[in-house]
Amino acid sequence: MSSGQGYGNGTPRDGNGGNGSHGKSDGSGGLGDRLPPQNLDAERGVLGAILLDNDVLHDVIAILSIDDFYRDAHQVVYRAVRDMYDEGKAVDAVTLADELVLRGQYKQIGGDDLLAEIANCVPHAANARYHADIVRQKSVSRQLIQTSTDLIRDGYSNLFTSQQLLETAEQKIFAIREDQIKGELHELKIVLEQAMTRISTRAEEKHPVSGVSSGFIDLDDVTNGFHSDQLIILAARPSMGKTALALNICDHAAINTKVSTLLVSLEMGRLEIGERLLCARSRVDGHKLRTGRGLDYRELNKLGKAFGEMQSSPIFIDDTPARNMLEIMAMARRLKLRQDIGLIVIDYIQLIDAEEQRDSRQEQIAKISRRLKTLARELRIPVIALSQLNRAVENREDRRPRMADLRESGAIEQDADIVLLLHRPEYYDPNDQPGIAEVIVAKNRSGPTGTVKMTFVKNLTRFENVASIAEPIDEGRPF
Repeated sequence: MSSGQGYGNGTPRDGNGGNGSHGKSDGSGGLGDRLPPQNLDAERGVLGAILLDNDVLHDVIAILSIDDFYRDAHQVVYRAVRDMYDEGKAVDAVTLADELVLRGQYKQIGGDDLLAEIANCVPHAANARYHADIVRQKSVSRQLIQTSTDLIRDGYSNLFTSQQLLETAEQKIFAIREDQIKGELHELKIVLEQAMTRISTRAEEKHPVSGVSSGFIDLDDVTNGFHSDQLIILAARPSMGKTALALNICDHAAINTKVSTLLVSLEMGRLEIGERLLCARSRVDGHKLRTGRGLDYRELNKLGKAFGEMQSSPIFIDDTPARNMLEIMAMARRLKLRQDIGLIVIDYIQLIDAEEQRDSRQEQIAKISRRLKTLARELRIPVIALSQLNRAVENREDRRPRMADLRESGAIEQDADIVLLLHRPEYYDPNDQPGIAEVIVAKNRSGPTGTVKMTFVKNLTRFENVASIAEPIDEGRPF
């Protein structure tokens, strides 16, 4: 195995791409004296294969970036090769040498000796992808070492809290892990076959949605499900049933459609959540469950059936009080890696601890809102966050909520892709549409807005579908 080199002068490099200094301590227990992981034979193999057969670039470019090469001279060569490829130029030893001369880098990297070394290292291009995989693996190892070194340095600096160090560590590791997903070329014939299969499946379904289904037909008709990268705000005044609606969505997503779901509850404990889920699915009166009185054999059987349906459902509950966004994001990243969660529900925004107590409440909520949107985009899954509405609702004659009622910050309205406002007229007047709930789709960045009616069964803490959408959907310009 060849040793690491710089521009052909034999100088070892560190994992950052600079010249390494192998005699000083970095606080890592002597690890600075070791040569970072690299395989120069594989690097030469990739570059040599490209010179033999330019077609292998289609595969190699999908796997390797310039920084994946350990040796600086190889980075220079690969950058030139990629640029020539982008410009539609043929790449061989002669054209590459000419390109490097024009860039003033030919002698710097070792000139004829380096190119001869690359050109003569492989007899054919068949193993280019295999060599590229080796180069990539070594690069990932160096990234992990560099990240660990940075964390050690930050830890010794005493400039960061332990929570900030944990956040940084998980964010960097997650970024390295996500970077493993490389693009591939797809033949149109295969893409069209897959598209037709998906269209046919939708046509056969009674109520197809492309995102995570809420379980409510009319709501899914408006939103087409909840999609990756989306921040969905579900807001209401206290006791309107927003937690119940959120739990119904969790139940449907995890049990009926097998979407792994993280539920972060800052208000209720896990046992209360478990009882509510059992109550809603079994359709057994919630008061009987809470008191234990009056449960008959039939109801116990229904509870047992619901338990059997739910016990293996992929719902993960965190009921730790006083969570901040750093902690929530760290936990979500871990579950994304370990369980591939496809939905996050947070109950509720105003109970999330602020990271900077000196900020005003509006600034704190704005930062939390931005982090929630960042979380959705980073993990590429929908995030449903519950929110309180302010008291302005109570002062209006019809008591119907508006998007401007979102409590404490207009940033929530700005960051959200979808805003759902829950309203139950009977809460204010028992004779006004008893048992009926309205979900007002006040904002829908990718579709129509309008009002959806549902049935609310209070003793079961359960929302159910009704026959049709209550009001015409506004097909005008989305937000």
